[in-house]
Amino acid sequence: MVEGGGVKQALRMMVNKTVHPAWRALRSRGDPSVLAEAVRGLMGLSHAVGSNHEHLRAAMSWLCAAQDASPDDGVSAFYDLVAGAWAPSYPETTGYIIPTFFDYARSSGDDAYRQRAARMADWLLTLQLESGAFPMGPLWPDLEQKPIVFDTGQIIHGLVRTYEETGDRRYLEAARRAGNWLVEVQDADGAWRRFDFLDQVHTYNTRVAWALLRIDQISRNDRLRDAAVHHLRWAMSQQTPDGWFRHAGFTPDQEPLTHTLAYTVRGLLESGLLLSDETLVTSGQRAADALCEQQYHDGYLRGAYGPAWTSHVKWTCLTGNAQLAGIWLRLFQATGDRRYTQAAAEANRCVKRTQRRSSRLRGVGGGVAGAFPIYGDYHPYLYVNWAAKFLVDSLLLEEQLHTHSGRDRDGQGEHRLADV
Repeated sequence: MVEGGGVKQALRMMVNKTVHPAWRALRSRGDPSVLAEAVRGLMGLSHAVGSNHEHLRAAMSWLCAAQDASPDDGVSAFYDLVAGAWAPSYPETTGYIIPTFFDYARSSGDDAYRQRAARMADWLLTLQLESGAFPMGPLWPDLEQKPIVFDTGQIIHGLVRTYEETGDRRYLEAARRAGNWLVEVQDADGAWRRFDFLDQVHTYNTRVAWALLRIDQISRNDRLRDAAVHHLRWAMSQQTPDGWFRHAGFTPDQEPLTHTLAYTVRGLLESGLLLSDETLVTSGQRAADALCEQQYHDGYLRGAYGPAWTSHVKWTCLTGNAQLAGIWLRLFQATGDRRYTQAAAEANRCVKRTQRRSSRLRGVGGGVAGAFPIYGDYHPYLYVNWAAKFLVDSLLLEEQLHTHSGRDRDGQGEHRLADV
C-alpha cells in the first residue's frame, strides 16, 4: 500500500514534469501555447484534423521555416517550445530530409523545394571530413564531434538523391567517399561499433546498409554492396523469433523506441527490395506485423517496446508512428494486403491529431512533436524536424496509393486519443 506522502510526492513529480516547463514559458516569454499543449496531453485532446494535403502543406511550411532559421542552409534540428528558439542545423536529418523535399517538389510542382534541397546538399558537402565521413554536428555540444556511422549513412541518402536529380557528380563522389569510409570502419562480423553513437552496436544501422546499396544502385560497387549485405545478415541474427530486435535502442538498457525499431525495419525492407532478397523483406515484415498487432490491440502505438513486445510507457512516439505508417504502406505495395493500409491510416491519423497547422509562431505551426503527450519521454516540448519529415513521407505515399477515401471522416474540432 502506498503511503499518503508517497502519493503526494508522485503527484508532485508528475505535475513538475508536465506543467512546470509550461509555466516557465508563460512566465518568461508570455507564451500560453506551451501550457495549452500540456493540458491537451493531460486531457487526451487533439487538434482539428484536416485533409492529408492540408497537413502536408503545414509540415512542409514548418520544415522550410526550420531551414530559414539556420544561417547555413541546413535544417534546424528542432524548435524548443519552452525556450521559443530554434536549434542549430542537424547534418544527419538534413541528409534524409533532402529526398523528402525532392518528392514534395514533384508532387506539388513547385521547383522552390528542389532548390531548397540542393542548398541542403551543398551545405553538407562543406562538412565532409578528409576521411570521407561526416561528423555529428553542433547539436549536442556535450558529445564529442567525431565522425559517426549512422549520420554518415543518412547523409549518403541525400547526396545520392541530389545526384539523381541534378546529374552533378560532386554529390556522387562525396557519397562514394563516405561509403568507402563506412566499409573501412566496419567490424569483421558486419556490425559497426567504432564511430557509432555512444560507441554502442545498433541494428538500426540497416539504414546505413540501405544507403550503401543506393550508391551501388546508381554506380555499381561490389565492395559497398558486400559490406551492406554483411551488415544486414548480422542485423537479422539479432532478431528474436517473435520479430523483435536486440540492440535496436540507443543504449542496451533502453526499451527501443518505435523510432529506432522502424529505422531497423525500413533498412531491412528497402534493402531486401533492392536486392530481391526475400529473407530480408520477411525479416522486416515480421517486426512490422508484430507492431501492427500492438497498435490494433492497444488502439495506438506505445512509444517503446522491449523484449516480447512488452512496453512500460503509455505515451506515443510520433516519429515512430509516421515511420511505421510509411513501412506499412510499402508493405502494401509489395503484398497488396489491405490491412497494412488500414494500419498506416490509423498511425497517420494519430500524428495528424497532434499537429497544430497554424500559429503566429513559425516554429509551432505545422510542427510535429517528439511525443504525445508533448511531455512524453522522447524529446519533450520539442518539435523535431525528423518527425515532420516522416509525416510528409507517409502522407505523400498514402495519397499516392489512394488509401485515404475516408480521410475527412475525422471531422473537425477536438477528439480524444484513447488511452494515450
